[in-house]
Amino acid sequence: MSRKEFGFLLQQYLDGKCSEEERAFVEHWYGIVQNKDKEPLEETDFQALEPLLWQQIQSRTQSPKVIPMPVSGPRRQVAYPWMAVAASIVLVLLAGWWFYRQQGGLLKSGNGIQQEISHAGWQQRTNSSDKAEVIQLPDGSQVRLAPQSAIQYPAKFAADKREISLTGEAFFTVQKMPTRPFYVYTGTVVTKVLGTSFLVKTQGTTKQVVVEVATGRVAVYKQTKAAETTEGTNAIVLSPNQKATYSPDKQQFVKGLVEQPQIISAEKSVTKPRSFEFDDVPLRRVVDQLEEAYGLTIRLENENQNECPLTADLSNLSLYAQLDMICAATKSSYTVQGTTIVISGKGCANL
Repeated sequence: MSRKEFGFLLQQYLDGKCSEEERAFVEHWYGIVQNKDKEPLEETDFQALEPLLWQQIQSRTQSPKVIPMPVSGPRRQVAYPWMAVAASIVLVLLAGWWFYRQQGGLLKSGNGIQQEISHAGWQQRTNSSDKAEVIQLPDGSQVRLAPQSAIQYPAKFAADKREISLTGEAFFTVQKMPTRPFYVYTGTVVTKVLGTSFLVKTQGTTKQVVVEVATGRVAVYKQTKAAETTEGTNAIVLSPNQKATYSPDKQQFVKGLVEQPQIISAEKSVTKPRSFEFDDVPLRRVVDQLEEAYGLTIRLENENQNECPLTADLSNLSLYAQLDMICAATKSSYTVQGTTIVISGKGCANL
């Protein structure tokens, strides 16, 4: 960073032209370098503090080659000697703040989406609003970015792959390109798709990464090398209505079902609309129809349940509400075991 850029940042604050974020940052550090009574700091104090503060900035920004430069040009007179010293220290700290922003900070725009060029042609978009924002990617794919979340991606995707980095939560609708797989990096977790729609989110407290699939198939795996972009032996393949949760502390994935499974689109060859109205239909056939509608595995634990008749209208109900009605009518119960739903019961003898 040049002397001119240093001076410009500080001058913006002194002239009252900086943003609220910049003002809060500067005033925070003013509060640190001054004491309650605003006693002046001696020049020797500043000389002792400056290298310690700069060393901390270097360690946080990982920019050891950056050397702070003094401000040149006209100086604005201040009312107290401590303010001049404080301004000098703030200038050093603003250097660290500047490089923090370059590594992944925020530049605000009017619509709540923030954008900047962070490194080597990659740009960052951050949703600072209180509602989801839709972002169009260079390949035509779409990202529904949740509030307080951010993505980074190149201005133009490579010829053989499409890569994007996510912090927070986003729902992706990816253009199908078999020769250009789409990668989403969330910490050490990599999600690879060819063309599908899925959700990726990071749990705030546990730092768990959750990947939920709406359509298509997704491969999820842990990245072991910074440049790795192919699945390792730990890859997990997810189908619609399935999810994978990665726990950093256990270093492992757990597969399961999404909270609210949705009916998947029928194949184009299927012209008959789905019906969930059943009149004295064997339970096995009811289960087969639910499996086809949701793309899930539903298992009857007891073969005596297969021919149990069911008369019920399961239309306009969620999957779990449908299962509740089935179990109530057949005196059975169900559990979710991984990505499989198991219906348990004694059969039709006690109906």
